[in-house]
Amino acid sequence: MSTDGDLSTIPRPDRDHDPARSRPARRRNYIRQFAARCWDCILRFALVLWIARVPLATTALGLLFLGLVPQAQDVFVEFAGAPTWWMFFFLFVLFAGWAMPTHYAARMLLDTDTRFQEFLAGETALNRAACLERSSKWVPRALGLLTFVAVLIAICRSYLNLPDLDQKEVIAAVDRSLMEMTVLVVVGAAVFLLYVIRRSRSADLPVLRSIKRINRRLAPLWRMISPGLMDVRGSDDEASRDVGRFILLAIFVIFLGIFGFGADTAGQLFPRAMAVPFILGGWVPFLSNVSGFGRQFRAPLILILFLAISGLVVLIGDNHTVRRVVAAGTVGHAVDVSPIRLDAAVATWMHENGCDGAPATCPRPIIIAAAGGASRAAFFMSTIIGYFMQEAATHGLDPNQVRNRLFAISSVSGGAAGAVMVTAALAAKNDSNDHPCIQKPVDLWWGDTVNNWRDCFEALTSGDFLTSGFFGFAFNDMLPFGFFRDRAAVLEDTWDNRFQAVVTRADQPASLPSCKGLNCPFLTLRPRPGHWIPLLVLNGTSEATGSRIITTALAMTYSPKGECPTADVASDCPLFVQADRFHDLLTTKVGSDAWFGWVGGFERYLLRDAGGDDIRLSTAALNSARFPLISPPGAVRNQDQAIVDRIVDGGYFENYGALGAKELALAVHAAQPQLAPFVIVISNDPNDLLDSSDDSPNAKTQPPAQLGDRVEKARAKVNTTEWLTDISAPVTTIANARSAHGILGVDQLHSTLRDAIPGCDELLIKVRVWPQYGKELSMSWWESAPIQRQLHRQTEGTNDQNQNGTHLDAIWALMKTTSSCAATKP
Repeated sequence: MSTDGDLSTIPRPDRDHDPARSRPARRRNYIRQFAARCWDCILRFALVLWIARVPLATTALGLLFLGLVPQAQDVFVEFAGAPTWWMFFFLFVLFAGWAMPTHYAARMLLDTDTRFQEFLAGETALNRAACLERSSKWVPRALGLLTFVAVLIAICRSYLNLPDLDQKEVIAAVDRSLMEMTVLVVVGAAVFLLYVIRRSRSADLPVLRSIKRINRRLAPLWRMISPGLMDVRGSDDEASRDVGRFILLAIFVIFLGIFGFGADTAGQLFPRAMAVPFILGGWVPFLSNVSGFGRQFRAPLILILFLAISGLVVLIGDNHTVRRVVAAGTVGHAVDVSPIRLDAAVATWMHENGCDGAPATCPRPIIIAAAGGASRAAFFMSTIIGYFMQEAATHGLDPNQVRNRLFAISSVSGGAAGAVMVTAALAAKNDSNDHPCIQKPVDLWWGDTVNNWRDCFEALTSGDFLTSGFFGFAFNDMLPFGFFRDRAAVLEDTWDNRFQAVVTRADQPASLPSCKGLNCPFLTLRPRPGHWIPLLVLNGTSEATGSRIITTALAMTYSPKGECPTADVASDCPLFVQADRFHDLLTTKVGSDAWFGWVGGFERYLLRDAGGDDIRLSTAALNSARFPLISPPGAVRNQDQAIVDRIVDGGYFENYGALGAKELALAVHAAQPQLAPFVIVISNDPNDLLDSSDDSPNAKTQPPAQLGDRVEKARAKVNTTEWLTDISAPVTTIANARSAHGILGVDQLHSTLRDAIPGCDELLIKVRVWPQYGKELSMSWWESAPIQRQLHRQTEGTNDQNQNGTHLDAIWALMKTTSSCAATKP
């Protein structure tokens, strides 16, 4: 068949021989065009995010906080058993206090940015504004929606980390409440999304009509205080934008108004989970307005504002001075605030235990090393001490005998807060067969009614201690100078409020008529004739030296009968090595800076009449618990109001209080060589690498191979997917080193005591929170009821069920033995 007339066989240079028109070339060209369009869209999306950076930053902060921070791990468990209206109130705060301000602020920043609107108009004229229009429309919606996503992540964390309790009905109730919260939040997110998509700027709702009428009169104000386009004045578009401005201003005014009543009141109105959306959404209107003006004037106004405040803080002072009191004025009469020499304390302890002149017949002095770890540490150490007080009768003792055996508590951070509360409660009753706490249900405590010492201590330390401080950080310390209490003082007052609300049945004090609770001077909390209470050693860290600052009533030297264990001296043996006593710093003289001595003069002027020889009990606890961000470093000033040092969290140095416990135990034995102290180490972190072996029977019978296997399995591993290792690795290392120093201190404590008291086989017993594999144990600002129950049950069950069982049995046995082993050294 001839093909002469077939046109398909004729070559077509425009398609078959032009490389640019071949199929592979067309495909490559299409891919390049598609990639270019995608890249253009990404750039325009990034531009929109940059303009809306303030609501973007607060939303990202909320996602990080609720999704990663340990303190938010079980925050939504509190809704279990709460009334339904409380859940709806949270949803209202989330919707009106965080989601809507985030959406409106992002929308306002985009609508009022002159350069962005000009760029959008240019893109529209070239018929390529699709990506920019979609981004400017959906970024504000997405940012508002992400606030609901952050809450859903937190609810999921709460569910995944519920402890495995034997009380299945408790966990079932929590599961139901979390499911209900999930449904409410999802419905709230759907309503929010429907509103922002379907809303009309020309909607004629009664509420909007009222706002528009008000806005007509406020139009000059909006033009003065709001960034925006000049050519929309008097237009319908300006009226519509003014509605959003009115809502944002109303939210910010309400935010400031509530703070006007104080961080404590704000914490009561918006506790725990409520605080997150309230604070993150409350600052959005103000910061967005500043950001808008910054875009308008092409100046980084937020950065300038931050630098200005920072400069004023340097010049004026940072308002983070450790609060002091005059002991005699606080109490109402002269009191003894002189340091207690340890040898005198040992003699008093022997007298209270009925063994004067016969130290070998004395019971063994107990020294407790209480580790740090936020509210979890306070609760766990208090429930362990409460366990010994309450179960004394079943082991042939009474609570007074247990109290008398507790010679001292060396504590850190959260453990220090618990130690102060426990010791103050022990001092509140002359006869420890009764407890001083209220005998009815206590808010936020997992139990039903306070009936005994353990209930009392748990109720004291189960309060919400950080919400008010969180508000103090978000408001008081935004301008950290002047007359406001800083967040450290707010936290101290929160502890005292809890103590006074729970300890309501204390004996009428004869010596402290003018102060109550943790407002009393620290140095007045000391053993008195006929009533021994443990001596407190609260470990903080010095900014100037990096070593310890110890808040204690004990003197720094003593006179041993045996050899001094810390120095080669015959008398005035140092009690604590390479450490400063906090109260000694109050009288330390420092030289003035000839060039910059005027810096901070305003705060020194404000504090001119604020001298004192002591601090409150709550302040003493915070001296050890100034955890980063939660509390600021505390400026320690002398009587001339010059800064001598700054004190930070004791966990910076070591997180177990083991070094102080070692020095105390050695000193007790040196002061009276026939006494055989032993140390109880209380660790509240199930994830640390503290070896469980000690002088209890289980450690003696455990095969070495098993110990090796357990240590190998317990070793922590580095995160192989860690980002920005140049920054994250040093920070993570510093954070982990504090626990490592503490574990090393425990090992040194054990070996040193064995060398010093070779005649006694049992010198150190460990009690700890045992791990639940695959689940984290919350370290929240409030330990939820299931977590409290999990901590409480660390002393329950038979030895097969309770991994602390043999350790506790060993402690009970040691409580009933005498110190005779120290008198019969091999």
